[in-house]
Amino acid sequence: MFGTARKKCPAALRVFVRPRLTQRFTQEILSHPKVEVGGKYVGFIRGTKRSERLDERHAAMERLELHVVDYIDDGPRADRTPTFHRGDTEFQIQEFRRLEKRYPEIEHLGSWHSHHPNQLRNLSPGDIEGYRDTVNAEGHNHDFFFASLGTDSRGFASARHFLFVRGDRHYYELTAENLIVAEGPQGPTGSAGSAGSAGSAGGTLAVPDPGTRGPVPLSVPGWTDSPEGQERLARDRDLIAKYGGLRHVVRSDRIAVTGQVVWAGRVPVTLHVLYPSSAHTTDGLLKVTVAGSQTLEVSLTGDRSGDLAFALKAVESIAQCAADIHHRALHQSAGPPARGGQSGPRP
Repeated sequence: MFGTARKKCPAALRVFVRPRLTQRFTQEILSHPKVEVGGKYVGFIRGTKRSERLDERHAAMERLELHVVDYIDDGPRADRTPTFHRGDTEFQIQEFRRLEKRYPEIEHLGSWHSHHPNQLRNLSPGDIEGYRDTVNAEGHNHDFFFASLGTDSRGFASARHFLFVRGDRHYYELTAENLIVAEGPQGPTGSAGSAGSAGSAGGTLAVPDPGTRGPVPLSVPGWTDSPEGQERLARDRDLIAKYGGLRHVVRSDRIAVTGQVVWAGRVPVTLHVLYPSSAHTTDGLLKVTVAGSQTLEVSLTGDRSGDLAFALKAVESIAQCAADIHHRALHQSAGPPARGGQSGPRP
């Protein structure tokens, strides 16, 4: 793309990758020597996920940690040739939603694909344009996109790694000091976290300790050191106490509320409210997901996005919309839907 240049990543940026992921990456290439392969990275972010200005995003890169715990496979309907790769998007979305129900903080961190059939060592213009479109999309939950390129049969050992940033015409290549292949933080039992599955290959998802062992001590600059922030946190603690499925979490310099509420006594709704970086800013994020036969997800940025009280009110409208979509899908030919009252989120 015209005006795009590759630059070096900040030295302090860290991307942690699980050893088993690197093995899967390499084995996928070895198992398919004649076609391009790939997958969608999933994991967790430690640091500032969203900022309003590009200079703030560049500053966030200096403190950014990406914990890449696994990838979702291409899927059964992937399109793969010696010169082209496109995953089965519907399958990958379904797999991500399944993981998200269990780990509400999980993120789509990026993707990888290979050029090993032709051993081209560079991203194509189409690759660059596609990654830029993804990171700039409003529905992408954070400001970064981590991309890996497998270039030959050595797999992960010879792969190149890049970071794309929202609103940045440049993209950044990781060096050896940025990339760390290691097991993640130890969980409460001394193991490497909980186990799950990502993709049809049954890869293990080792999740960093979610920090749910008792009350979370909140000590976050911009919040606990200001009267406005302390008042807001006290009000939100009272709200959380009414909902057994919600909890405060602290990740690096940001506070969030995450978990599930039950709407109308029967519909589970996953809620993630990322507080702004301070009580006086508007760089929060609200994410509401209603899963089922018809999944509905709403993400919101702006001045109300980090407001827990507003988020709980929004749940009612979003869940009602999801219920209406599900009802219409089941009764397309059964006449008009029955009318009846609905109640809001219940603890």
